[in-house]
Amino acid sequence: MRLLVVGASGRTGRLFTQRALDHGHTVSAFVRHTSRFDASHERLHVIRGDVLAPDTLSPAVVGQDAVVSILAPRPRRSGRVYVEGTRNLTDAVCAADVRRLLVVSAEGAGVSADALPFAYRIVLRIPVVARLYPRLVQMEDELMAHADLDWTIVRAAVLTNGRPTGEYRAVVGDVVPGGLRISRADLAEFLLAVVETGAYIRQRVALAY
Repeated sequence: MRLLVVGASGRTGRLFTQRALDHGHTVSAFVRHTSRFDASHERLHVIRGDVLAPDTLSPAVVGQDAVVSILAPRPRRSGRVYVEGTRNLTDAVCAADVRRLLVVSAEGAGVSADALPFAYRIVLRIPVVARLYPRLVQMEDELMAHADLDWTIVRAAVLTNGRPTGEYRAVVGDVVPGGLRISRADLAEFLLAVVETGAYIRQRVALAY
């Protein structure tokens, strides 16, 4: 399978890219700075671009079987990459007639505090999180309006750098009851499983332990 990974240079993106290569896929890593990404694998192609520059997305998307977006804003205070960046990516995917698009979001976005563990409510009070999460809600709403795409939104819990366990819970909907954390390694494993199996078409799925 030919996969385009947007946000491949991030911590989760690197884990996903390596796992996809280990599974025999051909991966195009879409990054802003190619010097920060190791391109030594024969099935790895590193593409320089920016989701906020639509003209760099179009050639990267053409010919892919699926696109996986693991975007994180830089600087952290700006949610522009979520809304405008994902919008540009979605437009490029549609124009290239690539139907499969996975986008990583966050479990707590747009959810009533009563539905979240107490510790998660504290996380949502962090100023940068409080500013970014409404942007994630807008991103999700715009993506879900595309009936012409086989999209999946993965709403990950608070990310950690823990080891892969394979013992996570995936729940269709807003949240995993009582779920607070998920390691980046397990998120990467789950994303690849969704790509390979074609699961959760036009669904939002929450992921946590």
